[in-house]
Formats: sequence, structure tokens, C-alpha cells
Amino acid sequence: MKEPFTDLVLEAPGGLVKVRAECENGKARRIFAQNLPSFADKLSIPLEVPGLGTLTVDTAYGGDSFVMIDATALGFEIVAAEAKDIARLGVKITNAANALLGFTHPENLDWDRISFCAFCGPIEETKDGLTAKSAVAIQPDKVDRSPTGTAVSARMAVLAVEGKMQSGQHFEAVSIIGSRFSGRIVGDAKVGGRSAIIPEISGRAWVTGTHQHMLDPTDPWPNGYRLSDTWGA
Repeated sequence: MKEPFTDLVLEAPGGLVKVRAECENGKARRIFAQNLPSFADKLSIPLEVPGLGTLTVDTAYGGDSFVMIDATALGFEIVAAEAKDIARLGVKITNAANALLGFTHPENLDWDRISFCAFCGPIEETKDGLTAKSAVAIQPDKVDRSPTGTAVSARMAVLAVEGKMQSGQHFEAVSIIGSRFSGRIVGDAKVGGRSAIIPEISGRAWVTGTHQHMLDPTDPWPNGYRLSDTWGA
């Protein structure tokens, strides 16, 4: 560790990840990670959702693929009490988007789906840039308790195309429980010929424990198992 910043590179299945750790008194206080090139796909497009009618949505990629909806238009403030409804409706919207809009990554043709629905709160200006609430609905019927770095990246890509955010600017996303990720556009890129951004995401985490995984060569279920009582909920 070097103070005030330690730079390192992590090797992950998705590629190399550039990381910068803000350090103080022998402890990492905040982590900055550079994400994959992110881009807007379809903007302000109508989507017919059973039980909800016609919604106006965006689709975008931020390391994962999203359908993005104005939370205010559906009456959500993005607070903890709304989690169940956000999860339930988010899955409906994701399923409708996959059926009617679709998504294919221009450089990774195997990525042919929309994974999540992001409920986006109204944008507000701050002295450091922009901020907004957000909640991401995950299959099956769950809400991510964090703003999610991929969703922040996707939203910054949309804001960039809309001319609301430029390289070097910050965007702070606030989750349904009040946790925060700070995003920054650190550069421009091209993905399959379309304009994209290079996003950097920062946040804080706290160690709550350690766990050691082991694999016995005689274990008949080395990859684990799934049963409908737990995974089919």
C-alpha cells in the first residue's frame, strides 16, 4: 500500500481492470475502478408492457445490458418501502424489452439480451456535477441494494449522448438504501463504430468477514446443485 493512492491492475475473466485505491492510515478508504466502454443503444423508444401500458424507455450497455425507465413516470421515489413493487415491475419491463426491443452487443454477438431494468430518478445538479437516485431490478424479483456500477456506467453513457454530461464530469448515484457510487467519464471510445464512453466508478466497502472455500477431489457435486425449492422462487 502507498498513500495517498495505490494503483494496481486486476486480471478478471472480462479482462484487465485498472484500480486506484485512496489510502489513509494504512486503510483503503475508497476504490476507483475503470469499467468497460459503455454506450447508449435505443433512446426514448416506446415499449408496451402488459399491465402497465406503453412506457418510454432507453436501452444501454455499461458492462451489462439495461432497459432504463423514468422512475417518476411510474410514481416511484426510490425508497426502501417500494422495493417489492420495483422488483416485480422491473422484471415485467425487462421481459417485455427482451421480447419487443432486444439487444445485441456489436462486438460480442453472444450478448443478445437485456439483463436488468434500471429505475432512474430525476437528475439534480450539485457543485461537483450531477446526482440522482436509482434502483436496479434483478431476476427473479429482487432489487440490488447498491446503485450498481454497470447501471451507473450505462446511465452516464445515455447522459453523454443527450449532451447532459461530458468527459471529466462526475455523476453520483444513490441507491434505494442510500448507498452511493460516484461515476466519472474518463474518456471516449468506439464500440462497433458507435460512440461510447470510458467510465470510472468509485465507492466504499467494509470487510465483514473472511471465508475459505475448499474442493475435495472425491466430492460428487463439485459445482454445487440447484433445487426448485430455493432457485425457483
